[in-house]
Amino acid sequence: MPPHPLTFFPSDIVILVTGLVGSGRSTFINALLQESSQKMRVGDPGSLSTCTKKVDCAVIDLSTSSRWKKDYRIILVDTPGFNDCDRSDSSVLHDITTWLQKSFPEGGHRGGVIYLHDISADRIQAAADSDLQALDFAFNSERASKRLVIATTKWNCINNAEANRRHDILKDHWKTLSASSTIHKFNETADAWNIISDFLPQLERGSPISMSRELSGMKEKKDKGERSHGSKREVAFRSLARLFSRFLTNA
Repeated sequence: MPPHPLTFFPSDIVILVTGLVGSGRSTFINALLQESSQKMRVGDPGSLSTCTKKVDCAVIDLSTSSRWKKDYRIILVDTPGFNDCDRSDSSVLHDITTWLQKSFPEGGHRGGVIYLHDISADRIQAAADSDLQALDFAFNSERASKRLVIATTKWNCINNAEANRRHDILKDHWKTLSASSTIHKFNETADAWNIISDFLPQLERGSPISMSRELSGMKEKKDKGERSHGSKREVAFRSLARLFSRFLTNA
């Protein structure tokens, strides 16, 4: 991955990839990178500890892409999971906020969020529900909600019929949480590119906002106790969801 700090351009589209520990964030990003590119580190299956210990990013220059030509780059941001057994949620939130501030000191960028969910999980996880509720609340306008995509992962870990059954259940379950967001399946490289190609037209219409102003506003609201309800993990992810939405859109 490019060493930080990396030079970002106003034309860049920033996509933040998030999800619970083990949901396949690094694997998803790697599927979009060329064979010759340095890959994200992937964790051990079944581990409760995230392989992503710090915020990292990968750059895809579409002006030189063999898939299609665009006059901008995609910045894929790999964020640490919030349910990591080795780190506190507040520490993770601090790292993500610090990375965004250092990377984009003069303002936000157009972009969106891809939330990944492990389809092999044997039940709908309360933490995933909480995350999606926070993201849905943060991206609460019709235009902003189109900047959130949900994708199910780990299809190779269970049989296809069961995976499809669970995917349909999740789509029905989550439609009340993220009614305007799309839900995709990710199992191979082609799926990752299909998700990106469907997502980009929405993100191209975005416009940046002031990063410093929004972070300041978040701190003031937090100081007033706006996010005092819920577990520490829920509070941290709600903060992150609102940061994502305000950083990536002005909708």
